[in-house]
Amino acid sequence: MTRLFWQVTWTLKRLEFWGVRAHIQCVSGTPQCGATSPPERRTPDGVLTWAEEHLRQTGHRRYDRVLFDTVQWDPPEDVDPRTIKGVTT
Repeated sequence: MTRLFWQVTWTLKRLEFWGVRAHIQCVSGTPQCGATSPPERRTPDGVLTWAEEHLRQTGHRRYDRVLFDTVQWDPPEDVDPRTIKGVTT
């Protein structure tokens, strides 16, 4: 995705070193169970494995799942963003 800001074409890029993270929470039951995967399982595959284990242990079938990554707007490589008035990190 690209956009023009401050007379410069910016590109929205994923910061690969952050990776894709995930969060999952059991929403089965009344009141809702609310159990979540532990931090060491907050990857796309890890939350699915945790949900499978939780299903086997509890029979709960409903989950809210969120997959997210970190993105950053970057100007062209020949432009230092710190030289553009109004741009911060």
